[in-house]
Amino acid sequence: MVSRQSKEIISAGIVFAFALILIQPAAAQTTSNHTSTAKLLLVQQNNNSSVKVTGVKVNNTDKGIEIILESANPEALQPTNKSTENSFIVDIPNAVLALPEGKDFNIANPVQGIISVSVSQADNNTVQLTVTGESGLPAAELFDGEEGLIFEVVPKAATTPPPEPEQPEEPEEPRSETPSEQPTEQPTAETDESIELVVTATRTGEELQNIPRSVTVITREQLDQQTKVNRDLQGILSNSVPGLGASSDSQQSFAQTLRGRPPLVLVDGVPISSNIDNDTSVANLRRIDVEAIERIEVVRGPSAVYGDGAAGGVINIITRRPNEDKVVSTAEIGVRSVGNFKGGSFGNFLSYGISGKQGGVDFIASFTRDSFGTPFDAEGDRIPLFGDAEAESASINFLGKLGFQLGSEQRLQITANYFNDDQNQYGDYDLTVGELPGINKARLLDRPVEFVNSSDPFNRGTVIQFDYTHNNILNSQLQAQAYYRQTKTAATLFDNRIWNPDGILDIGRSVVTAERFGGRLQLDTALSNNLNLLWGADYSSEDSKGDYDLFDVAEFDNSNGRIARKIGSSIRIAPFTTKNLGLFSQVKWEASEKVFLSGGLRYENINVSVVDNWVDGDTGLSYRGGEKTLDDVVFNAGVVYKATPTISLFANFAQGFSLPNISRIVQRPQAGFNFAEDVELSAPQKVDSYELGIRGQWNNFQASLAGFYSYSSLGTTIQFEDFGGDFRILRAPQRNYGIELAADWQPSDKWKLGSTLTWSEGERQDSATGEFVAMSSFDISPLKLTAYIENETLPGWNNRLQGLYIGNRNRAFDAEIDPIGVNSYFVMDLISSLKLGDGTLSLGVRNLLNNQYLNVSNQIYAGYDGSYYASAARGRTFTLNYRWSW
Repeated sequence: MVSRQSKEIISAGIVFAFALILIQPAAAQTTSNHTSTAKLLLVQQNNNSSVKVTGVKVNNTDKGIEIILESANPEALQPTNKSTENSFIVDIPNAVLALPEGKDFNIANPVQGIISVSVSQADNNTVQLTVTGESGLPAAELFDGEEGLIFEVVPKAATTPPPEPEQPEEPEEPRSETPSEQPTEQPTAETDESIELVVTATRTGEELQNIPRSVTVITREQLDQQTKVNRDLQGILSNSVPGLGASSDSQQSFAQTLRGRPPLVLVDGVPISSNIDNDTSVANLRRIDVEAIERIEVVRGPSAVYGDGAAGGVINIITRRPNEDKVVSTAEIGVRSVGNFKGGSFGNFLSYGISGKQGGVDFIASFTRDSFGTPFDAEGDRIPLFGDAEAESASINFLGKLGFQLGSEQRLQITANYFNDDQNQYGDYDLTVGELPGINKARLLDRPVEFVNSSDPFNRGTVIQFDYTHNNILNSQLQAQAYYRQTKTAATLFDNRIWNPDGILDIGRSVVTAERFGGRLQLDTALSNNLNLLWGADYSSEDSKGDYDLFDVAEFDNSNGRIARKIGSSIRIAPFTTKNLGLFSQVKWEASEKVFLSGGLRYENINVSVVDNWVDGDTGLSYRGGEKTLDDVVFNAGVVYKATPTISLFANFAQGFSLPNISRIVQRPQAGFNFAEDVELSAPQKVDSYELGIRGQWNNFQASLAGFYSYSSLGTTIQFEDFGGDFRILRAPQRNYGIELAADWQPSDKWKLGSTLTWSEGERQDSATGEFVAMSSFDISPLKLTAYIENETLPGWNNRLQGLYIGNRNRAFDAEIDPIGVNSYFVMDLISSLKLGDGTLSLGVRNLLNNQYLNVSNQIYAGYDGSYYASAARGRTFTLNYRWSW
């Protein structure tokens, strides 16, 4: 525990530093040729002067050409790439072309399949490389070399060996590749992202190969591919990220853990996760449409960099970025059937986006509308509402960004994202299922509900944020962010008399609201050429509450459960406020060409205040609130060793901490409950995590292997005493461990295949025996195996088969933690896309084999009561889309 005096010293130091920033005069801006090209990812660089590109070399290779941009300070060159038609374009900000001839560089037809290579001064502050292909977009990879940036370019469909080099090749300098855990993809006209840079793991842009953590990056191209068959982020992430649990196919994602613990979900760095998340409001992965996303970065394991509950890791959703050279519009239309073309199963999709840049102003706007019909399982039965996230829903998403370049060193960006998802309560659960022997799936009772003086079930999210960057202040790069975020979820209506006939709550539904504002301020300070310090502060304040909407019982019964007229409300979850202050510092040191070290600490202070004298709407009893404050310090340290240019090993120790779920504590407590006296919050759940891993990337093969172990002396596991009844939070010691593997192989330019494997386990200590027992499969995912094979069958026609296998898990059942064991299941998808006219026509078939199964969480629910939530998953579904740009 940090002493009061230490806290005062830390706080005073941060305040003093921030005061120095605020008094910097505006006139201190330089008028030289410096630049701060608009980028969402913060990139470590020295901005005291523009970096000179002093030479350009083009050498032939066995696959194409090698382009070298020579510079005395190559590590300061931070490129971003984009593509238009057959041209691969790279912009290098904060750079000046200084060739001996004093002119631009141009070469025509350096190799068969490449029309031209040019390097020019795009504006006063940006050097631009353009490689134009003859029959299609060239593929390019970036390498780091001591002499400069090195691009290896392979022309599209090259059929003959390249000619002999026009000039003698010089000896190659050592270089380090920049792989990811996904196969290297060709850039497309719809991509515009930094080359192999990850921002989430360290809060600044860094090559993945230099990060001592397990990180998965899902690119825009991969998202485009997956949305041809499934637009649900839970499913997309489950199929792509080792260590992440299987999708629950529902609005709620609380059972989808990362390495057995809940992750922190961010959108452009803004926390979307909330402490009020529970069984009716954990919709963190369904508050933004996939079309608004540029990329997703997932850091596995606890994080001392972000804090704020990142005990399982961080899922950072990064929204679309503007096109920087011209105005581009993109549109997509689609239809789908979520039930083998059965009546009522059809829905449609529509999206439009526009982005561009005019002078010092850039912009992007996108709008999507997505509607779903009634889903059917593989046996042809309709799936109850909360057995499917998208059932009978119509969602809209709007994303808008406006960026201003304020001189050569500063940038301001305003972002707004709004998501609204409405669902029809088209039926109820057939309670007679629970009377049948054995384990049975839930069945739909065809009894739609009409809401009066209220609305259908919905899930809404709004984020407004301001981002400001200054590239040269206090010898540092500064990023400041202020944001406002609101989430609100209204669940389906329920009849509480089934569970508690003598209770005061009859007909109701849960409405949960969380409203948060906050900000972050960080500075990346270059202490030397190979040593950087990142330091700053995060602050947030969130107001949370949960209510019951109450409905007229007589009218509900007289209408046979079809009319729900709202007559009032009561408290379900006592209103509470959570304030969070975090102070952090992180050091990165490039000790040598082969060794990279990093480490740091974070001090977190959390205050929880619960409203006093509230009356619970379920029990009718009055309770006392109060205030609790807790704080702690967490550390992290990691090392990366590049054994060869293609293989790196890493080791990492990281701590993270989180609060227990306060909304669980202040929901339906025992008589006489007093938050200030009865709740022990002397310390948060602190997680110590250890990880070892190896990464390798060759020209046509990429692989990673990691093993982890984490331990916390205070857990936050929720254990249900009975479904629909009481639960308790277990603060017993908890340990998690596992192995994660990812591999991708491109045997030729027409074939791709790959796989991931996740094996994990977790135990908590039993308070009675002192022994560790298996944790529930709600928290610990069974064995997960994914695989894909992809082929360019004909020019412009691509086909992909992908599969997901979830294994058995009986440990929690054998330990009498779960009511039932988990049975294995397998799902296969087909994705086919064809270039047609100016766009792409795609067909996606989900659950191609039409397998009948229940996902992991629904299997466990079935063990409590098959009547509720134990819904089967969707059967075979079809999606047909057409997408084009102009």
